[in-house]
Amino acid sequence: RYAVNRGVLLDRLPKYGFGKLASADGAFYIYANIDELAQNSSVFCRKMLSDSGVAATPGIDFDPTRGKHYVRFSFAGATEDIIEACDRLETWLC
Repeated sequence: RYAVNRGVLLDRLPKYGFGKLASADGAFYIYANIDELAQNSSVFCRKMLSDSGVAATPGIDFDPTRGKHYVRFSFAGATEDIIEACDRLETWLC
């Protein structure tokens, strides 16, 4: 399931403006650059949750220096939930 969910996010996130994606080998999350979308990951994550119902963790929680440029999407949930989140992001961002 993780491999399928990872594939969904790796395929779809770049289509919505999430730039560089860090390699997700051995992890259960995608670390995505948001420079094309926002300047502050904390503000972006709050707005994304409020506007689309999709939750992600601000990168600043993991990297106090460069984390404001990244968000972290988990793919540890059900595949249907990952697809629904991507559908919501597409509606919100495209």
